[in-house]
Amino acid sequence: VNYSIEETYQGLYDKIRGYLGKPRKAGRIGPPDELTYARYGLWHYVLPEKRKAKPYSDLETAGANLRGLVRVLLFKRFESSVHAFRETVRRMKAAHNIFLAALDDGFVPAGEKAQDLMYEAGDLDQDLMHDLSQLSGSYPAEDFDISLLKAHIAQDLKILTEILSLVEPVTYDKDAKLQVLKEMLRKPPFFGGKTLVFSQYADTAQYLYDNLKDRSRDDIEVVYSGTDNKVGVVARFAPKANRQYAAKGSEINLLIATDVLAE
Repeated sequence: VNYSIEETYQGLYDKIRGYLGKPRKAGRIGPPDELTYARYGLWHYVLPEKRKAKPYSDLETAGANLRGLVRVLLFKRFESSVHAFRETVRRMKAAHNIFLAALDDGFVPAGEKAQDLMYEAGDLDQDLMHDLSQLSGSYPAEDFDISLLKAHIAQDLKILTEILSLVEPVTYDKDAKLQVLKEMLRKPPFFGGKTLVFSQYADTAQYLYDNLKDRSRDDIEVVYSGTDNKVGVVARFAPKANRQYAAKGSEINLLIATDVLAE
């Protein structure tokens, strides 16, 4: 089944791809119109005389390939769906805003627990800054080239904001990939039969469910890691093969799932 990612992104593919940047060697930063991925390579901003000591030596190991992995993640989300890409960029932008605020407060929010807190946080407030500073006590700002780090985080924030402004107007009715899928599902053997749609990301799975379910069709369900009673959903999709499970609810003919149902 063919579709155009260029059409899906309303002619913005090359522009957004340019913002995501090219693969670069560790420590190399691209031009000002590319993401630096500075937040994922903090070791490169540690002052040279501090780099060999712990915990900074651990940052070097952890961040050796992280920038490249984050870039690949963005491309995979970019391909998966407009919605998944948009949500990822939105979460990254929020975390970068918190990170920059922490730098302004005089500390570097590094370490796994600090990263988790930034992604889970809601509003930026004093309680959040206090908790972050407690988790980041091993990374004093004076051990970093803060001015350069701030500049690169600000550059990434600007680009993330621009990317978000570009993809915000791409609503479901303009999503070429979604429309191709819809058209495919209207024809045999999918229409009137059992159809299982796999997606790598929960964001995409939920997006498909929200846009394929309508008043004329209630035989659709979605399953991902946070879904309760996965066995019950499977039983409703394939009741003959799952007679040992009581299928509560109407039969499902179109099931959208992540790899939680891959087995």
